[in-house]
Amino acid sequence: MQDDLFFLGSLLQETRNLVAFHRHCELDYPLSPALKTFLNPAPAKGKTKPVPPSPAAETAKPAETIGPDRADRQTLDDLKHTLESCQLCPLGKSRQIFGEGSVRQGLALLIISEPPGAEEMAANRPISGAPRELLEKMLGAINLSLDDIFLTNIVKCAPPAERGATVAETSACLPYLIRQIELIKPKIICTMGQLAGQSLLKTSQSLLSLRGKFHDFQGIPLMATFHPALLLKTQELKKGAWHDLQMIQKKLKSLA
Repeated sequence: MQDDLFFLGSLLQETRNLVAFHRHCELDYPLSPALKTFLNPAPAKGKTKPVPPSPAAETAKPAETIGPDRADRQTLDDLKHTLESCQLCPLGKSRQIFGEGSVRQGLALLIISEPPGAEEMAANRPISGAPRELLEKMLGAINLSLDDIFLTNIVKCAPPAERGATVAETSACLPYLIRQIELIKPKIICTMGQLAGQSLLKTSQSLLSLRGKFHDFQGIPLMATFHPALLLKTQELKKGAWHDLQMIQKKLKSLA
């Protein structure tokens, strides 16, 4: 019984921390009186004792890593640790892919790919196989390599093979991605694939309409372009992708 109370207290605190983290990322919730009470519980009265955190929760210290009072000191490692315990959608039961590459602030380029598939999950990489090889060639064409960028996914877990990511799953992951962007502070963002571009730009426009020009994302130039997997299937799109890459290269030179 005591262990159950410990677990419940820890679960409630972690939920408060996650909601606080989402609000810090400007994902606003309608604050009903009940939700306000949940986020800011009144101190216990009388002889009722507060439920102490479990040993595991005390080790993880979620409030120390995602609380808004520590936002300025949060690191990517803190964020990764928080993501590992995410249960905001059913996909959270699987392993997440946080991203790979350089994590220095002021990074030249942040690439955001479509949700990972089974091959990416097996390799623990945001893009794998032939699409990854093509991505390396695309970057090399503008004098960059995977070591010069940070690569991640719009959704951190793999949806079932028979479908893509749902709106709810994408929305649940978006605060993590936004926080990655805030911490990395890239000079340019490049989304690869329609879902990634539409989600960050909050639009239903097609990728064909979005690509070929820079958009603004929180003061950062964003270029939406085709995913390498699509380019391998549809060769005629490569010319457009090359045009987008040249625009990124030119913009990087102007920002140097």
